[in-house]
Amino acid sequence: MHGQIVRMSTAALDLAAARLEEIRLEEEKLRSELQEQVEVFGSIPPRAEKSKRLTGIFYQLTVTRGLTTEIKDAEVERIRAACPDGLFRQLFQTVTKFKLAAGATAVLASPLTEDAPRNLRLMFSKAVETKETTPRLRIEKIEAECAAPV
Repeated sequence: MHGQIVRMSTAALDLAAARLEEIRLEEEKLRSELQEQVEVFGSIPPRAEKSKRLTGIFYQLTVTRGLTTEIKDAEVERIRAACPDGLFRQLFQTVTKFKLAAGATAVLASPLTEDAPRNLRLMFSKAVETKETTPRLRIEKIEAECAAPV
């Protein structure tokens, strides 16, 4: 069984809270410094073009940037009404919600078919919004590749 917990004094509570705040600020500063190191000196790992990695002796640091894509259903419905069905299916997959079809941006980047709406690119930009997500820093301890000599 655990020992009995004794209530901290108000001064002890304040000291503990202040120390915790110091630690949080120090961690924030260190994370920022490490993230900057990775972004400036890191390299792109294989098959991870949205990440940068920097490796130390014991730790591997990876910064990943992602994108979120928001599909606006009402705008997609306008595109569906204006587009031939085959072209619409090249841009969107119909699921419970609309999902960007693989290659949709390539379709829009190339010359459109004659039956495409004249303002399709504008309609598409209103229907699909892409935002960059906040970079995340992941720190992993590197496993020793071989056992220490005996």
